[in-house]
Amino acid sequence: MLAMLFTVGIGGAVIQKIEAAPKRALATYQWQKYLSDGVTRDPSHDETATISQAQSDYGCAGTGNQCAVGAKVAGSGTGPNSSILQFN
Repeated sequence: MLAMLFTVGIGGAVIQKIEAAPKRALATYQWQKYLSDGVTRDPSHDETATISQAQSDYGCAGTGNQCAVGAKVAGSGTGPNSSILQFN
């Protein structure tokens, strides 16, 4: 019984340390938006956002034509150096 309480106590301490560890920020990208033809740029909708924010803002989470191209903002967090979103 004592061993079990000791194990649970250590496990709880480890979980607290993991939860308290600083989280790495997601990278932000400078997005260039394209029209549904995937070729014509639409600069009125360019923005700086994370990948998931841009997918939500543009409604682009598919496998169709190119919807937006993002270049990672230097020092902004973890993620690939570039990303391409596609229309549904």
